[in-house]
Amino acid sequence: MPLTIAAYVGLPPEKSNSIAGILNFMRNIGSSVGTSLVTTLLARRAQVHQAILSENLSASNPQLRDMLHGITGAVGGGTGPLGGSQKAWAMIQGIVTRQATMLAYIDCFWVLGIAILAMIPLVFLMKKPKSGGSMAVH
Repeated sequence: MPLTIAAYVGLPPEKSNSIAGILNFMRNIGSSVGTSLVTTLLARRAQVHQAILSENLSASNPQLRDMLHGITGAVGGGTGPLGGSQKAWAMIQGIVTRQATMLAYIDCFWVLGIAILAMIPLVFLMKKPKSGGSMAVH
């Protein structure tokens, strides 16, 4: 609501329809651009985090070997040693992907929070309405 009120401040009532159209257009464009930016940021940050998390997935990592052995033993019943190993690697890849995606969401949360904090000073730059004047909003 404050954005709508700010858009009408200082304008004559006969221009309210034009202002409403422009305001809705800018709102739609802004939401489309914002959605695109957040989606791109999520995808790129998930890739970065997945690359970092995957650095620990090597045969020399004893924790990974233990995890693979445990998962293979748990899911390998009836599929043979190769099938159980493939399922174990797929489960570990799923864990890494979920963790990378969660870290990407955290990154986006921080970026959006900083952007909102950076916009707070803009409120003080807004034009104040004239006192005693009526503002017609249709």
